[in-house]
Amino acid sequence: MNAPRLLAGRIEAVQKHEGGLPSAEAVHDMRVALRRLRAALRLLRLRELDPPVKELQDALGQVRDLQLQIEWLAGRPPSRRRTAALRKAERALEPALAKWRDRTLPALLDAARKAKAPGASRRRQILRKRLRRFEERLEAALARPTPRAMHRVRISVKQIRYLFEIEKGPAAKLLLAELPPLQESLGQLHDMDVRAMPQEKAARAQLASIVKTQLQRWKNRDIIGIGVQTVTHRL
Repeated sequence: MNAPRLLAGRIEAVQKHEGGLPSAEAVHDMRVALRRLRAALRLLRLRELDPPVKELQDALGQVRDLQLQIEWLAGRPPSRRRTAALRKAERALEPALAKWRDRTLPALLDAARKAKAPGASRRRQILRKRLRRFEERLEAALARPTPRAMHRVRISVKQIRYLFEIEKGPAAKLLLAELPPLQESLGQLHDMDVRAMPQEKAARAQLASIVKTQLQRWKNRDIIGIGVQTVTHRL
């Protein structure tokens, strides 16, 4: 693993979307790039740089949530309150971007020049820990499939996916084939839970049933356990 190249590439992926802000596409794509950057920081043991990166991700999230609400209500008369809230979130994004440019980005670029990949043993430990957390959340969601439990599974799915995009190998091949459909279903379910529209109640119940079936399949096939074993023996 070339640590400087990995981190520099993740930083570049974030930066290429800044010029398009605050368009919905740029906000979405920059948030995804920041998540991938955070996965690289986690794997390279640069956790001290994670909080300021998350700060920008959260600021973009405030904008994105409001953009989605406006999209969901397309065709209705625009709400002045919602439009004002979006403008406020976009204004709040400016100081977050300024901090990113002035402080966070220079620190990341400096870290990229000095970055060293941890040994295989340490990387295995990090990956196993995330897989086990994913397993715990999956079990909790199956036992009690509340919106919060499903959202926590969704967070773990994204974390695992972005980590294994970095760590190539048999475990990555297995998990990256299985994770995207689950992430997509969980994302759709989360959107419905955020919207909380009465007319979507039946569709939400149907989708929740599909997601539960997907999670049960993961458990029955022990996909996470196989991933842990593969990481342990093949990384």
